[in-house]
Amino acid sequence: MLSGRMKPLKINYRQELFILFVVNILCFFIFSSYDTLEWLYHFSRSHEDLELDEFIPLCFSLTVTFALFSYRRWKEAQLFYVEIEYLSFHDSLTGLLNRRGAQLKMAHMPQIYTEAAVVFIDFDNFKQINQLYGYEVGDEILKQVGNALMRHYNHAVLARWAGEELLIIAPCISRQMLPSFADEVYRCITKSVALSAYSVSVSMGVVWGDAQSDSQHLLTLVDEALLQAKRRGGAQVNVFDH
Repeated sequence: MLSGRMKPLKINYRQELFILFVVNILCFFIFSSYDTLEWLYHFSRSHEDLELDEFIPLCFSLTVTFALFSYRRWKEAQLFYVEIEYLSFHDSLTGLLNRRGAQLKMAHMPQIYTEAAVVFIDFDNFKQINQLYGYEVGDEILKQVGNALMRHYNHAVLARWAGEELLIIAPCISRQMLPSFADEVYRCITKSVALSAYSVSVSMGVVWGDAQSDSQHLLTLVDEALLQAKRRGGAQVNVFDH
């Protein structure tokens, strides 16, 4: 549906495995061509004073130990990579995608999502909430809204775009369904905010896009729709028809 230039991070495991395979094949040919093990055996028999019989098993045990150690470090590196990748594309406060994660999703949106709703959400008096009650209260409100969106719209792209501004890209929403979907999202958010002890109003801008839509153009339109909603006093939904 949406175009973009970002590419997912990849680790070339196939190339590394191929290199290891080639190294082992070379070692096999070297050992078989020069009868390395047989030479070691005769060498140990002719130099029994060096006690090489104990040294060879020690080499084997060290090899096994190193292999196990390497495997553990490899598994830890995998877990670390997964953690870093998650933190790179998700907002640590809300659990939603961050801006970079949302852009990546937009760039690789499956083509089967031929039509979708794009929604920008902004809290009208969020700065006053932070100033009057502290940033902890503002953070808690964002977490409540984020949790509500993930419960009801886990099939959609959900992101904390910037500050208190949230983004939703919901697939399989036709142009005719757009107004009712926008009202549904607005009710979901205002209901979650109403559970808070603090008065917070929400403005939303909504546009519709299809497979031919350009992502940057849609973001410009939905941002303008949000600004119009806020200019009209906020606490409302503005569906932009284009």
